[in-house]
Parts: sequence; C-alpha cells; structure tokens
Amino acid sequence: MRCWHRPTAAVVGLAALSATSAAAQPPLPYIVAMAQHLVQDRLMTSTTEHYHIEFDKAFVHSQPRKTLWVVVGGYVSDQNDFNSFTAAVMLDCRDFEKVECWSLEKLSINGKIVLDRKRI
Repeated sequence: MRCWHRPTAAVVGLAALSATSAAAQPPLPYIVAMAQHLVQDRLMTSTTEHYHIEFDKAFVHSQPRKTLWVVVGGYVSDQNDFNSFTAAVMLDCRDFEKVECWSLEKLSINGKIVLDRKRI
C-alpha cells in the first residue's frame, strides 16, 4: 500500500530544485512591471514628455541569456492614442527587486528604435 501523503525523495528533491531556480529568476509579472517602469521613465524624460501613461497587456520573450528578456506590449498616453513598445531589459545584479539592478538596453516605440545601448 502506497502512502499518498508522504512525498518521495525524488519529489522532495525536485521541489527543492524548483524553489532554488525560482529564487534565482524573477517571476514573469515582475519582469513586465520592471520593463514598463523603465519604458515609462524613458518616455517621461523624452522630448515629447508623456505625462500620463497607461500600459496594456504585455508579453515576455525569453532570450538565450538568463538575464535578458524582451517585453512586448502597448500603452496609451495623454499625447498619443495606442502605441506599441518592444523593450529589451537586462538584470545586471542578483537582487531583482531593486530598480538599480535593471537596465533598458533597447527600446522600440511603434516600430521605431529610440534606444540601442549596443551592450547585448
């Protein structure tokens, strides 16, 4: 008779491995939020000076490097109707909860490249 309430050693090991790898990688909603934050910062200081920005749903595309993601989404602002953005964001240090650990490497607004740091 098998005891269903006791996990096997393999299940316990897998759970521990998942918890370890999950702690090393930021969750997807956090990546989206950080990308939107960096895009908003960039737009607020641009020559068009967007004062109020609301973001739409966004999608994350992982890249071969574990510290680089491409986030694709949309936004509206006081100055423009619907806009699209594609942002390459990089995690530069281990503490993904700190804004200083993130950088906006590339940014395209409505298909036009507005930032390319050429680090990636």
